[in-house]
Amino acid sequence: MVAQLPSTARLYFYDPSHFSQVRLIHDTVMGGRSNGDIKLQETPPGLVFRGNLSLLNNGGFASIELALTKRLSHKKFNSIYLHALADGKRYQLRLKTPFIPNGVAYVASIETTTSTQRYYVPISAFTGQFRGRRVANLPALNFADVSHISVMLADKQEGDFAITLYDIDFTELNSI
Repeated sequence: MVAQLPSTARLYFYDPSHFSQVRLIHDTVMGGRSNGDIKLQETPPGLVFRGNLSLLNNGGFASIELALTKRLSHKKFNSIYLHALADGKRYQLRLKTPFIPNGVAYVASIETTTSTQRYYVPISAFTGQFRGRRVANLPALNFADVSHISVMLADKQEGDFAITLYDIDFTELNSI
């Protein structure tokens, strides 16, 4: 199992010792009408993020952002495994560090299925973005610098969504 390997850091989305703050950020900050909420799930333990994506008023995104309580170890991680149960939509995994401008994130897309999966995301899949547009000349992403993790839905498809987040592994592994 990945958690038993010395080159892995596992964070549980439902564990308050791993995340100091959880906040919802939707297109309503710009006049949109999307909504969403979060709740803890007991069995299996997870954090459920669900809502409705709306394209009204030029809207179209809903997200959850979690602030890490402490930095990851200084190991040279090169990939992520996101353990989640989703709804078959395309989500964005977004990472922020203190070394990039406010509003900018390193972003990778995840095509989900409707079953519980560990989604593999190599560091090379992340690109700098600001409001959906690419940003060049950012410092190279180093997972040890990550201060915030976000999961965003911005697939331009109106309707209900739901994703249950269990854990995220930062690892040196290329596959499980």
